[in-house]
Amino acid sequence: MYPRQSPDEGELVPLDTLARIFEHTAVGVMGFDPSGRVLLWNKTASDLFGYSTQQVMTHRCFELVNGCDARGNLLCHAGCSIMLMFRHGRPPNDYLLRAQSADERSLLLNVSTVFVDTETSPVCLHLFHDVHWMGEAPAGEPRRQPEAATSPLITLTAREREILQLMVEGRDSHEMQKLLHISYATVRNHIQNILDKLEVHTRVAAVVVAMRENLVEDPTRLEHKVRQAEAVVPPAGYPTPK
Repeated sequence: MYPRQSPDEGELVPLDTLARIFEHTAVGVMGFDPSGRVLLWNKTASDLFGYSTQQVMTHRCFELVNGCDARGNLLCHAGCSIMLMFRHGRPPNDYLLRAQSADERSLLLNVSTVFVDTETSPVCLHLFHDVHWMGEAPAGEPRRQPEAATSPLITLTAREREILQLMVEGRDSHEMQKLLHISYATVRNHIQNILDKLEVHTRVAAVVVAMRENLVEDPTRLEHKVRQAEAVVPPAGYPTPK
């Protein structure tokens, strides 16, 4: 169970105080207890997802959001890693989450997490905003076609492209370190170089630019190609048709 603070470590916050603080913020906020029961849902969250506060209070967080990563893998479920970290008091890093609104609009959310002790229960707060707009063309300009040529102004090394591909797939620095057999410090240096070359300040922005400029393979198209290849090539030991 989530380790609550002792009285000497901090004052417990009333839940209704949290609700008032986040009532009119520009980011969506969802708060839930260690079982996943939704306790807080602000106006911006309602605007993004299309669910009222009354509707969400009958759900658990994972039932409501049902989010996936860039490759379509389900992230939101009863035993998700975020919930496990919540119960152990270990806040996760920011991450990208794909979800769907009540009217079936696609949402690409940048999610930050904060743990707060309230008078009634420890609460996990998800603060999120939709970052789809970062990949949209300005008003009056034609939208870039999916197969547009890579911008000649952006030059990345082979290793930087490899790391950028893993960023788009939602891999964190530790996963990159293991997959590429390089040090954690080297991964961080490459990521900083990528951010500098793309003229952005966050990984989320780098992913948006990478997809917009076709700097890497779109994970959804890559996964489709893999499925096609698997359908054509029979597994080892499978009899070849005459």
